[in-house]
Amino acid sequence: MSEKRLPVKRTAKLYIGGEFPRSESGRSYEVLGTDGELLAWAARASRKDLRDAVRAARAAQP
Repeated sequence: MSEKRLPVKRTAKLYIGGEFPRSESGRSYEVLGTDGELLAWAARASRKDLRDAVRAARAAQP
């Protein structure tokens, strides 16, 4: 008996300051291939997420 697996599309998280926090908005959007096939879901960043990312990037600069 062969087992069939369903393709599971993952939701890509944000990467801010060396961590993978959940999006403040909790929303996501589709990432489609050139043929229109759903490849994955990506987290939709909020304004707070963007501010946190900019703050982390500035802190990482020498």
